[in-house]
Amino acid sequence: MLKKCTFGIGLMLTLSLGLLSCSSDDDGDAKDCDSCSAQGQTIELCDNGDGTYTLSGGGESETFPAGDLEGLDPGEFVDLICELANVGV
Repeated sequence: MLKKCTFGIGLMLTLSLGLLSCSSDDDGDAKDCDSCSAQGQTIELCDNGDGTYTLSGGGESETFPAGDLEGLDPGEFVDLICELANVGV
């Protein structure tokens, strides 16, 4: 359990730091999304409606299965990413 949790937090931190390197673009799609702000950038997590989520920020995006949320709801997941990114400043 600890190994899985550590992997999940490491994955989130890696994704959040990698996504904060460029400016953000809005795609204008009407999706079920949660967002937060980290280091002046908007981080957005959208439910694709097919069992996957897309994490976007800094002009980059990553799609992953819902299981990678590690038991968190989407709002908690994106808030955790922003917390970790802001702590790393």
